[in-house]
Amino acid sequence: MVIFIGAYSMEKGRAFAPIRQVMQVISVIPMAVPGMVLGLGYIFYFNDANNPLNVLYGTMAFLVVNTVVHYYTVGHMTALTALKQLPAEIEATAAAIKLPQYKLFVKVTVPVCLPAILDIATYLFVNALTTTSAVVFLYSTDTIPASVSVLNMDDAGQTGAAAAMAVMIMISAATAKIVQLTLGKLLENRTQAWRKK
Repeated sequence: MVIFIGAYSMEKGRAFAPIRQVMQVISVIPMAVPGMVLGLGYIFYFNDANNPLNVLYGTMAFLVVNTVVHYYTVGHMTALTALKQLPAEIEATAAAIKLPQYKLFVKVTVPVCLPAILDIATYLFVNALTTTSAVVFLYSTDTIPASVSVLNMDDAGQTGAAAAMAVMIMISAATAKIVQLTLGKLLENRTQAWRKK
C-alpha cells in the first residue's frame, strides 16, 4: 500500500510539481542498484554503533523494508499504469463537487485499482521469498529467510534438505499466485465493470 500511495501522490498530486518530478526520478533508482550493493550499503550504514537506527539491523522489519525498497520500482510502475487508466473526468468531477482528495482516493481510486494493488503485493511476496542478493548480508540467526536457508543447507552438503526447502518455496509462491488470480477474478467482476462500457 505504501508503494501505491507514493505513486498516487506523484501522479495525482496537485501541488509541489518540482518535488513530485524529483521523487519520480528517485523511484526508478532501486531498479538500477544491484541487491548486493544495496545489502552492503545497509550494512555500512545500519551497522555503525553511533547510528540510532542500529537496533533495526537483523530484524524482520529491516528485511521487509529492504525488500520493499529493492523491488519498489516495479510496484511503482504498476501503480502508475493503473492510475493512468482512470478517466481524467473522475478528478475533474471530484474537484467540481468539492470532494476532498483523500475521500476520492479511499472511495474511488483504491477500489478501482485493487487488482493492481494485489499484483504489487504478490510481486513483493514472491520476490521476498526467492531473493538472496541483499538479504544474505542482513539476516540474523532469528530471521533467516528461506532462500538463504537453501544456500546454507547446500553449502553444508545437505543437498536433499536444500532441495526440499526450495520445493517449499516454490509451493508457497505458487499458492500465493493462485490466491492472487482467484482474488483478482473476484475483484475484476466487482470493480472493473466500468472498463467494459
